[in-house]
Amino acid sequence: MKTDISRKSWITIVILGILSALTIRFNTKPEIYTGLIFALVGVLFVGFYAEDKTLGGILGAAIIGLGLLIRNFWPQIPTHKDPEKLAALMDKYNAYKDFISKYFIVLILAGALVGLIGGIIGKAIEEDRKLNKKFSTYRITYLAIFVALSVVINTARIGSVSFGGFPIVLSGYFLGPVNGFIVGAVSDLVGFIIRPSSSGGFNPLFVLTSALTGLIPVLITRLLKEEYPKYSFMKVLAGVFVGQIITSVIMVPIFRVILYGGNTFIYFASKAFVKQIVSIPIYAFLVVTIAEKVGANLNFKKIRNTNEA
Repeated sequence: MKTDISRKSWITIVILGILSALTIRFNTKPEIYTGLIFALVGVLFVGFYAEDKTLGGILGAAIIGLGLLIRNFWPQIPTHKDPEKLAALMDKYNAYKDFISKYFIVLILAGALVGLIGGIIGKAIEEDRKLNKKFSTYRITYLAIFVALSVVINTARIGSVSFGGFPIVLSGYFLGPVNGFIVGAVSDLVGFIIRPSSSGGFNPLFVLTSALTGLIPVLITRLLKEEYPKYSFMKVLAGVFVGQIITSVIMVPIFRVILYGGNTFIYFASKAFVKQIVSIPIYAFLVVTIAEKVGANLNFKKIRNTNEA
C-alpha cells in the first residue's frame, strides 16, 4: 500500500472525505438521492489523491460508511411551508431512508469500488506525470480519431442498439488507460451535444461511466500481464467483461434509477446484461483482431513509449 502521500494530498483527502460523508446527510432538492451521488463522486477524488487502489478502496468504504452512520444518528428532516410539497418531500425522504437501510452494505461496497477506481486513475496519471509525457500532435490526433469514431457509431445506432463504446474500449488498449479515459469522457460530451438523450438532460455521472469504459478493460488486461500488441482473446475478454459489467450493467442502471426513477435497478441491469452478453465477446474479438493487424503496420507502441498515459 502506498505510504508516501504528500501532506497536501492528505489534507485534501481528509477535507474531501469529511465533505463527502456529510453530503449523504443533507436532503438536496429536487432529488434527495443527489447527496449520495455527490458523496460517491467525492470518494472517486479521494481515491484519485490517494494514488493507490487499496488505500482508495479502504477510504471509500470508510467514507460512505461514516456518511450513512451520520445520517442515521443525525438525520435532516425535510421542512416546507406548503403542506402538499412537504408531504411529497417526506415520501422521497422515507423512500431514501428505506433504500439506505436495505442497501447499507451494498452502498459501502460501492464506495470501496469507486475509491479503488479513483486510486487506479490517480496512480496512472501520476506515472504519466513522472515520465513527463505531454500531449503531442500525434497523441491529440489519435485521441480525436477515436472520439470521432465513437460519436459517429453511437449517433448511427438503431434504437437502443449501439457499438459506440467499442472505439472507447479500443482506444484504451491502443493508447493506454488514461488516454482511454479521456476518449470516453470527450466522446460522451460530444455525443450528447450532437444527439441529446431522450431519457433526461445532461449528467456528469454518465460522462464518468463512459470514461471508465476506456479505462477499466485495459487495466484489467494489464493486471493479467498482457501488453499491446500481444493480446490474447481470453485476457482481453476478461478485461472487457469486468469493464462493461461495472459501467453498463451496474453503474448506469443505478444512476438511471436514482436520477430518473421509473423501473427498478434489476429491470435496467438485466436488460443491459443481455445486451452486453452479445457485445462483450464481439468487443474482445475485435480488439485482438485489430491489434494483430494494426500492430504489424502501424507503430502504436512507439507512440505509447513517447506519449502513453
